[in-house]
Amino acid sequence: MSGHSKWSQIKHKKAIADSKKGKAFGKIAQAISIAARANPDPSKNLRLKGEIERARAVNMPNESIQRAIRRVTDKDAAALSEIQIELIGPGNSALIVHAITDNSNRTIGDLKKIATTFGAHMAGQGAVSWMFKKIGTLHTSSSLAEDLQLAAIDAGADDVAIDEDGTTITTTPEAFERVKEVLGVHITSSGVELTALTPIVIDASAKEKLLGLLEAIDDLDDVQDVVTNADLS
Repeated sequence: MSGHSKWSQIKHKKAIADSKKGKAFGKIAQAISIAARANPDPSKNLRLKGEIERARAVNMPNESIQRAIRRVTDKDAAALSEIQIELIGPGNSALIVHAITDNSNRTIGDLKKIATTFGAHMAGQGAVSWMFKKIGTLHTSSSLAEDLQLAAIDAGADDVAIDEDGTTITTTPEAFERVKEVLGVHITSSGVELTALTPIVIDASAKEKLLGLLEAIDDLDDVQDVVTNADLS
């Protein structure tokens, strides 16, 4: 399992248990508003459909979801833009931050301050992005029956891995929706995300700093997601 996948688990457990649900809802609402620009109908907009599913997975009220979709015509929503920032972190780890913001200078400035605090620094566009690729990941909480595994592979799944936590299926971004449709109600979580091509091992001191950096970055209102190539297992 990649370092990013481990960090995703840490974030997931933390988000469910603590008092940051309001902030999480705000981030998802921004993502929904951005996605709805292409088409406010989720049946015709796969990205919007995915963001709505993400919202429902954390029990975001339907009215909040619909309000975020309607915001696509608001002046404030029109000012939102997506940015990707690359950093070099502790232990020479690589990080990519995806943010949605109405002020990119503010967001970049906030990230620079946090990076400095944890011994990291900003990197130019393309400096570390080549170390990652986009993959589709789908999880089930139980072992998939053999016929479903074969159906997922026929639909384009690259790999099916079963362990004590359930089943993890990986796909290309292009095959993601086909595999998702085949698995249907068996899916407990899914998404298309960046993952490290080759996770790196860092020492305990660097790992502690990196975890602090990841948490601080994730706590920023503008940040949607942060990935690293460090193995945090």
